[in-house]
Amino acid sequence: MADWQAIRREYEAGASLRQLSRTHGVSKTYLIEKRDKEQWNRPTTDRPPRGTFTPQKAPTTQDKQAAFLDAFAKTAIVLTSAQEAGISRRTIYDWLEHDEAFSFAFNQAKEDARDVLRAEIYRRAHDGWDEPVWGPTALKGTVRKYSDTLLIFHAKAMMPEYREKSQVEVNAGGDLSALRELVLASLASYPEAKVAVAEALMEKARGGHESH
Repeated sequence: MADWQAIRREYEAGASLRQLSRTHGVSKTYLIEKRDKEQWNRPTTDRPPRGTFTPQKAPTTQDKQAAFLDAFAKTAIVLTSAQEAGISRRTIYDWLEHDEAFSFAFNQAKEDARDVLRAEIYRRAHDGWDEPVWGPTALKGTVRKYSDTLLIFHAKAMMPEYREKSQVEVNAGGDLSALRELVLASLASYPEAKVAVAEALMEKARGGHESH
């Protein structure tokens, strides 16, 4: 069983969600849910005494990249994250094209953003939210709302038996381009696998056609 007190201490001391997930064997989605629910906070740096002037250093490229990645990990929106970091969208694309380390960190931040969305989907589907109920002149109270649609999405993501199944008939003697389109359409919900599977099936179809 996870030691949540230790996990919270490590997080508030500066450990990342990815590190905590590996160390304690807890999913990042669950860590995010616990962090937001219990309002874990990282320590803030002490301010200098009043009247003390500390010259501000111009942010480096690394500082700007870190600011962008931190914002992007929460929203997955390039434009608003770039604005928060004080840079242009074009700068992000230049970094992705020419900076391998940034490109790798960008993909990691994208995964973090997906975890944030997954946690929010789970919260709205499982925990629900309070929606105000208004009377003619004043607030009467609240009612607990849940999203069946988001629950369905969560079930499809986690349990293959709840996903739509598309059947594609493979005819070795048929039109290979049409076969490829059918396979890609059937795998539209699985972008990581669709190209590899489509190419493999096409190769198999070619082999069967040539053998005849």
